[in-house]
Amino acid sequence: MSHSKVGENETVEDLRNEDDRNEDTAENICDNSSRKRSWVWNHFIEEKNSEGSIAKCKYCKKVLSGSTKGGTSHLKRHLENVCKKYQKNSTNQLLLLPSSKDPIKCFKFNQEESRKILAKFIICAELPFRIVEHTVFLDFMRSLQPLFKIMGRKTVKHDCMALYQEERKKLHDVFKNLSSRVSFTTDIWTSNQKIGYISITAHYIDSDFTLHKKIISFNKLPYPHTSFAIEDAVKKCLVEWKLDYKICAITLDNCSTNDAVMRRLRDHFCYSMLFSGEYSHIRCCAHILNIMVQDGMKIIHEAIECIREIVRYVSASPSRMQAFNEILQHMRLPARKGLTLDVPTRWNSTYEMLHDALGYKDALIRYATEHSCVCPTNDEWKKASIILKFLEAFLDATKVFSGCKYPTSNLYLKEVWGIRALLMDESIDTDETVKQLTNEMLKKFNKYWSQCNNLLVIASILDPRSKLIFVEFCYQKAFELEECKKKIDDIRACLFQLYNEYVDATRMHPSMSSSGRTSNFGGQGDISSVSSKKKFGMDFAQFRSQSSSKRPKRSELDSYLDDDVLPDLENKEFDILAWWKSNVAVYPILSRMARDVLAIPVSTVSSESAFSTGGRVVDQYRSSLSPSTVEALVCTQDWLREQYDEVANCSSSVTLNVDDDTLDSWSGQFGRTE
Repeated sequence: MSHSKVGENETVEDLRNEDDRNEDTAENICDNSSRKRSWVWNHFIEEKNSEGSIAKCKYCKKVLSGSTKGGTSHLKRHLENVCKKYQKNSTNQLLLLPSSKDPIKCFKFNQEESRKILAKFIICAELPFRIVEHTVFLDFMRSLQPLFKIMGRKTVKHDCMALYQEERKKLHDVFKNLSSRVSFTTDIWTSNQKIGYISITAHYIDSDFTLHKKIISFNKLPYPHTSFAIEDAVKKCLVEWKLDYKICAITLDNCSTNDAVMRRLRDHFCYSMLFSGEYSHIRCCAHILNIMVQDGMKIIHEAIECIREIVRYVSASPSRMQAFNEILQHMRLPARKGLTLDVPTRWNSTYEMLHDALGYKDALIRYATEHSCVCPTNDEWKKASIILKFLEAFLDATKVFSGCKYPTSNLYLKEVWGIRALLMDESIDTDETVKQLTNEMLKKFNKYWSQCNNLLVIASILDPRSKLIFVEFCYQKAFELEECKKKIDDIRACLFQLYNEYVDATRMHPSMSSSGRTSNFGGQGDISSVSSKKKFGMDFAQFRSQSSSKRPKRSELDSYLDDDVLPDLENKEFDILAWWKSNVAVYPILSRMARDVLAIPVSTVSSESAFSTGGRVVDQYRSSLSPSTVEALVCTQDWLREQYDEVANCSSSVTLNVDDDTLDSWSGQFGRTE
């Protein structure tokens, strides 16, 4: 090969020193006393003459300007477009590679593109910047492409920050062109460096009826975490992203601090909110459900204490677990590495402990007999079995509430009233313990859910499997006739008020279609150029339009409500967004309304999930990272995951740990402060 390999004789120390001299760029021209960084100087000879510096091409011997003030762009253009000898011998030419999909796949090495992909890899895999200086990593990269110039950690950090700015600009453009409203979730945590962070996540449905979740802020939150500090952070974020005119709803945990935050946000952004912000505050359903179950678990604490004790005893040492596994082996049951010991403040962990213990009930009884330890009585095992069955329904509801890759707002009413039906049924159970439990939970239910948020009820109506008839059914089950009629009239009035707002908005912007794209009616030519026959037809069309406008017209909403409800309310395979997408032509205005309302999340789990990533990013090895760097890494990782279709399924790994004092179990790195 006629030209040298870039970086072939470089050492890691050389690369480190190179990055320490310049953090902001990986390729530029230094002064004449230092080594040239740009790859083009591997293909030119620098010489001096009376006029200054010149650059002579190693292949065609053409002389170009070598002045440091002129940059290297002209040298790159010479190699890529002019020098035939370089192009003929260059290893940058297209390579023909075998492909499983295509007979021939063309490849051309590109240093800049490879650097960008490396930055994506480091961000998505949550790797430290210093990995690029590891000897084995250097050998690995050179084995793949010797021409790839390995950068130091500071240059890689610069590339990651540049990628963040690039992806941020793309998302800005998406929001700028977005025709639908955006809902938000937010949560607050404290890192193991005692730095408070606030995460703000945007949820929206685009014109193609695809639900998106984007972390738009992961900022440091100064102490103390008062309602004013939280309000200021949220307000600043919405204005910075220019989303203050597109607010649909904000979902927050159920605490008094957040109530104060929402009151002030409503006052500030009421000009752009639906119903002037009256229903824009969504309380996290997973959090409320956790409070309900926690209060109920206090009643049955003694019923499960014995099971907790024997599980703690068996799991206390490896020798005890070995003895327990020997019993399992004799009973031909699968061996265990350990039994699940619950955290008393986390009801879902208690559920898991009871589930495991009941599965190994006979083995635990035998172990207690052989080792003379305390064992639950038959009555206590029976109560545990009843409680386990009872809690299973709440676990299922929390999984629904915690989903973030499908609309949850349309499922809100169904799940809430399903919980109510369960509590009402179990409250008349003959078992006194369960009776006390359900009575205590009913108090919390009536406190938080006796008055449903009207926006979430409207979301249920916009589910073609439910519509208004499902709301009527639920209210008839819960309220007396007069109160039921009053509540149904109220929700119907809210529904039509919201629909009329969308009708008025469409009239103000008639060129805006339901998909958010503007229609172009220009270019039709002057009316004088239209033939008489066509003009006659146009006159009739105008006359027909005027005549029909005099007759009362049925609205889209009336037609939608009068149409039959889709069958199979329990069909879990139903894709509500696909249904609305296929019915845009039938309900153009209503479909826009559905896009906004169905995007409302009913829990803050999507924001909390950012901290499971954050706990790994802000670990002991990256404790020196600045908050701005942490935000860039967390946000960019979230944006890139969707591009690579690697978003984690939140509903399959539900975290129910939403108690104020125990939320640090997400990753072991963060603890909840509010």
